[in-house]
Amino acid sequence: MSNRTTSFIITLIGIILLLIGIMAAFMGPVEVYCYYLFTEGGKFHYEGFGFGSFMFGNITLQVLGYYIIAIIFIPLGYGHLKKQSWVPKISLTLLWSWLILGIPLTMILLFIIVTTKIPSILILILIIIFLILSYTILPAFLIKFYRSKSVQFLLKQDDKKFNIIEKYPIPLLIITSLYLFYIFVFHLLLLYKGIFPFLGNWLIYLKGFIVITMSILFLVVLIIGTLNKKLWAWWASLIYFCFFTISSIITLLLSDLSEIITLLNFPETETDALINIPLEGIHLSAIFGIPLIITVGVILFSRKYFIVLKKAV
Repeated sequence: MSNRTTSFIITLIGIILLLIGIMAAFMGPVEVYCYYLFTEGGKFHYEGFGFGSFMFGNITLQVLGYYIIAIIFIPLGYGHLKKQSWVPKISLTLLWSWLILGIPLTMILLFIIVTTKIPSILILILIIIFLILSYTILPAFLIKFYRSKSVQFLLKQDDKKFNIIEKYPIPLLIITSLYLFYIFVFHLLLLYKGIFPFLGNWLIYLKGFIVITMSILFLVVLIIGTLNKKLWAWWASLIYFCFFTISSIITLLLSDLSEIITLLNFPETETDALINIPLEGIHLSAIFGIPLIITVGVILFSRKYFIVLKKAV
């Protein structure tokens, strides 16, 4: 691939990312209006809507999702247009993270679309095709593109400034991005009564809030330790995610969606709509367990990047 072609593709990707980011930045505040549609007097109001209900959390997830897309895509798009040398590493980090987290995120996104937007059959089929392509062909192509010598050469030539990202290997950046994602997920669980999987049982309300808060703070410490390549952070990450993965899979295997919906005590309208969705424990454990298992695998793979402190003689 010639430098001119590579430069054109990078610029095109930058324009696309920038446009998506700007659109998301616009939609984030606009989506807040949905709260008013479901509150008393609103077009879609029903008894029980509010903090702790499924739709309240659903709307919040969408609002936050738009903001996160804007925060990621706008700087990344700008970096593409300016041919910054950090672009390949950050892009590869996000792509690999997407491949790890794509299964549950794709399922959740499809679930949100079906339960809130009520698309036609044709639109639904197109959305499914797009989601499948975005999780398979597109990431594979982009990973190959960003790892190509032409991209690496072009971007390093166009940016001679010191790049702090360069000192971090991609596996450590992937781990950091995964920790940030789990921090985001834990915050979402707070919207659903603090539900937390714990060795075959569900912690909820105050107990769940306390454990989730401890997990969030612990992940922040792990991020700091990981970025400083401390060996204690690697061991702490491995132990925590092995425990959390086993605990989550066991709890999900012993549950089904209807039991979880009953436990969350959603309003009657929401419960009637969600209770009969045929998701058994085996399905839930596969959807959410596979990314956790892969996360443990990435942590194991990253061991060589952590510093072993030598004792003074």
